[in-house]
Amino acid sequence: MSIEIKLFGFGDDRPAQFNGKNSLQLDIETPASPLKLLREVGIEDTTGLILMNADRVIPFEQWHESIIQDQTTLTIMSAFEGG
Repeated sequence: MSIEIKLFGFGDDRPAQFNGKNSLQLDIETPASPLKLLREVGIEDTTGLILMNADRVIPFEQWHESIIQDQTTLTIMSAFEGG
């Protein structure tokens, strides 16, 4: 099944890129948990991350639940220091 992942707000030391782009199509069995998707794309450190499914923030408490369905666009936002 296909999931699109988009990255926003990452700092210079953690660029928002998958092969030079800020989005990635991932083929993975669904339903899947947000944590599984993060690990599939190599993101282990979840500090400062916000995950969104469409316009809805996914609470951290639900990241281990299999809530991501086929054709979902998951947005990953990162808070980072800077000005």
